[in-house]
Amino acid sequence: MRVRTVVGTMPRQVRVLVSVLVVTAALLVPLLAVPTPTSRAAVEAAGPRATYRLSVVTANIDGAERGRGGDKLGTVQRVLRGSDPDVVMLQEVCWKHFRRFIDANRAWIGPGETWRDHFRFQKLRHHPGCTSGKGVQRHGLVLASRHRLSGLSTHRLPNPRSRTPHRFQVMCADVAVRGTLVAFAQDAVRACTTQLRAGRGRASGAGPARQAQAVAVRRVLAPVVERDRAAVVLGGDFNAVPQKGTMSQLYRLSRSGWLTNRRGLFFEADQTGAYASRPAGRAAGLEQIVCRLAPRVCRWGEPTHRSRGQARKLDYVFFGVNRAQPAATTGLLGTQQHLGGDVVRSPSATHEVFLGWADLALDLS
Repeated sequence: MRVRTVVGTMPRQVRVLVSVLVVTAALLVPLLAVPTPTSRAAVEAAGPRATYRLSVVTANIDGAERGRGGDKLGTVQRVLRGSDPDVVMLQEVCWKHFRRFIDANRAWIGPGETWRDHFRFQKLRHHPGCTSGKGVQRHGLVLASRHRLSGLSTHRLPNPRSRTPHRFQVMCADVAVRGTLVAFAQDAVRACTTQLRAGRGRASGAGPARQAQAVAVRRVLAPVVERDRAAVVLGGDFNAVPQKGTMSQLYRLSRSGWLTNRRGLFFEADQTGAYASRPAGRAAGLEQIVCRLAPRVCRWGEPTHRSRGQARKLDYVFFGVNRAQPAATTGLLGTQQHLGGDVVRSPSATHEVFLGWADLALDLS
């Protein structure tokens, strides 16, 4: 109350000056917090690198929901034909949909290769919604690429207070990206996909479970990012909006958009987007005002999930801070964006298809 009284009695010129100083400070702090460029000695020690624009598609296809899996796969295929992404990540996939996806993209399989060199499936459970003539089918995650995959690994995630048999895992593989003019290392990119636990409300216990799962995912990938072993891309359905504490385990951005959240190891594809709507359920705050006043990074993005009249961002494509840049740069050729994301609507409800990309510094072979 005292603060309000004092501010309210300030002359109008003083109040305007205070407002300008607050906004100016908000604009400058992120710039001061941007990590310093890697030194020449560090680059030389790391070996030669070249920039590559890596594009990733992620989609929860709702495979166990009647009629949705086929619709969503059709949308995924349209995106693949139009953008030719490097990596595809799918969640809630029935085995029959996985086989259909392989059939639609057999052109990726080269001479001497098998489908396992480009398509990987991780079963999380048998789902009664995934039925076929052979009974109940497997239901899980898919990681695929037009480039060759190797070094597959899976890591089980905690699921405290679970009342279902659903398991949670993160699946990773090295992606042997093929450059046009340069040859990249076979393990230049480490790609991972996951799905965190769904559910809302304190009684469900889903919030703390998602938080524990996000911590576990970060611990799996921290050695790769912090020791700069490879460029890392992490995508999937995280079942949490950007402002939630769960996402603070991953975003380098703080909730207000500063690049100061040191426990977060990733930049998100849509953090530089022009999506101007405020996060669902939140009043407009200083972070929204600042993001609209200047071309800078923001911790929100275009909604990827629509249900019961609500639109929220639940699906993400993250890139490790060791090889990605957080925002655009300006040079002789003008402003160049280094991150981006687009949402593609699907005929069926719930999750949309999300395409994210980033300019990454990849190791040469």
